Amino acid sequence: MIKNIIFDFGGVLLDLNYNLTFQALSQIINVPMVHHDIPSDIDHVMKEYEMGKMKTETFLWNLQRKQKVKTPQPYQLIKAWNKMLLGWNPKRFDFLEALKKDYKVYLLSNTNELHIEWVLRDLKKNHGITDFDTRYFDKTFYSHNMLMRKPDINIYQKLIEETKISPEESLFIDDNFDNVQGAKMAGLNAVVHDPAKEIIDELEGYLRNYI
Repeated sequence: MIKNIIFDFGGVLLDLNYNLTFQALSQIINVPMVHHDIPSDIDHVMKEYEMGKMKTETFLWNLQRKQKVKTPQPYQLIKAWNKMLLGWNPKRFDFLEALKKDYKVYLLSNTNELHIEWVLRDLKKNHGITDFDTRYFDKTFYSHNMLMRKPDINIYQKLIEETKISPEESLFIDDNFDNVQGAKMAGLNAVVHDPAKEIIDELEGYLRNYI
C-alpha cells in the first residue's frame, strides 16, 4: 500500500515546453538545438548547472561565448532559459494540500537556480504563495542543492535515506522514462506521467495499481 508520493516538478506539477527555450537560445547564440538534440558541450554545461556544480554567472558565460558575432546580454539568456516555464493549473495547489492529509508528499526535481527563482516569483506574484516548499510537501529535493541529478540512482537513495521512507510503500511520478527507470533501480515504485494529461485526474489510476 502506498504511503508516500514523490512528484517530479516540471511536466507533472509545473507546465513546461522545453522547445520554447531551445528555440529562443538557438536564435540568440546561433547554435541549432531542440529538446533531446543538444550539442554535447552545451548539454554538459546545462547538466553541470542542474547539479549545482556551476554558478549562474558561469552558466551564462558559457552560453555567451557560443555567439561569436555579437555577445548576448545576460538578461536575454535568462529570458530564453526561462521560456520553457509556462505556469500552473491553480487547482493543483488544493490537490497537493488534500494529498498531505493521507500521504507523505515529496518533490524531487532536476532544476537550477534561475528556474527556482522564476518559480518563487511566479508563485508570490500570481498566486500569493510564499511557502510552497513547506505548505505542499513534507520535504523538497532540488538537484542543484544536492549536487546530483536524476536518473543517477544516488539521488533517489539520498531521498530515501533523508526521509526514512520505505521504497515499497512509495510511488515516484515523473514524465521522463529514464528518471522512472532510475527510481525503480533504487527500489521505488514508479510510473511515467504523460504531461499532456492532468495529474489530478491520473493519480488515482496510478495508485490503484499498488493497492
